[in-house]
Amino acid sequence: MKTWRWIIGGSLGIVLGILLLVVSTPVLAQAPGEFSLQVSPSPLVTTLKPGQTTDLELKIRNSGTAPEELTIAPRGFSLNDSDGTVKLNDTAPSDIDGWITFSNPSFTVQPGEWFTQKVRVAVPKDSGFSYSFALVINRKNNPQPTEGGRLIKGSVAVFTLINIDRPGAVRKLETTEFVASQNIYEYLPTELSIRFKNSGNTIVQPYGNIFIQQGSGSGSPIATLPVNETKGYILPGKERTLQASWNDGFPYYKVSVDTAGVQNKSLTWNFADIAKFRIGQYTAKLVGVYNDGQRDVPIESEITFWVIPWKAILMLIGFIIAVWFIGRKIGQRRTRKAVKKALEKQAANNKDSGANGKGQQ
Repeated sequence: MKTWRWIIGGSLGIVLGILLLVVSTPVLAQAPGEFSLQVSPSPLVTTLKPGQTTDLELKIRNSGTAPEELTIAPRGFSLNDSDGTVKLNDTAPSDIDGWITFSNPSFTVQPGEWFTQKVRVAVPKDSGFSYSFALVINRKNNPQPTEGGRLIKGSVAVFTLINIDRPGAVRKLETTEFVASQNIYEYLPTELSIRFKNSGNTIVQPYGNIFIQQGSGSGSPIATLPVNETKGYILPGKERTLQASWNDGFPYYKVSVDTAGVQNKSLTWNFADIAKFRIGQYTAKLVGVYNDGQRDVPIESEITFWVIPWKAILMLIGFIIAVWFIGRKIGQRRTRKAVKKALEKQAANNKDSGANGKGQQ
């Protein structure tokens, strides 16, 4: 028994050694020491009726060390459908021309102080269903280049989204894709991607959760991932891809990005999470929600993926084979010793019997 304990303990130590070897918020624009503005809220979102006039407020704080002379003006922007990047235009959108005005188009903010800018929105009676543009805050006069030749041009863009509550307004969102980056993972994280499409004519904000379950028939989730944690919006006729990552496992790959933008993965072992060893088939259930103007509408989708730590499985199989082989060798050795001992004992008994027989004669 002691030998078996020694074998199993030693083998586990070897396997463990091999495993260890193988194995929406305020906008802040800043140029250090020169230009630093904090703007809230961002984005600026509201719902208005045709013919309605209202004042929206922007709070602007100068976090720099010098007074800032600023201007504010609306600008159009365009979205790249392939990667979601935004490009600001140099002019205001023609569809809002004349009905966006400011209490102070030019203003000065002292260091450490807040300034309240009132944005007056006068919606015409014949307005459309939604409008999206940026309010760009610029320095009134760009400074001269510094001694080293560097020129700081300060600006902040606050994206403004306006829904119009009028007959015919439709809020409709659908899921065009819900996938995992792979079908089979060796270790977590699992990268999940959801692509939403706004098929209505007003601006929509999705939210919800992704529930991770062991197999499709599990009663309770083992993890819950938020959907659209940054509270982003989707413009009419546009699609947007949202990401979610499940890395609650043992071990898991920790992903980091270096200064050159290159992703690096390193396998992380936290033995306090050993109970979170993941293996088998898992189901990700998307339960998304959006408001259609009257109620919350659910959006549901489901996918499956596998986590198969094949290296650990191979090492476990190797460990079992090694234990079986060593145990078999020890058993054979013990058998040979027992047979040899029995034969020697029998030979000794035979010898004693022969000697006793001669003595009696």
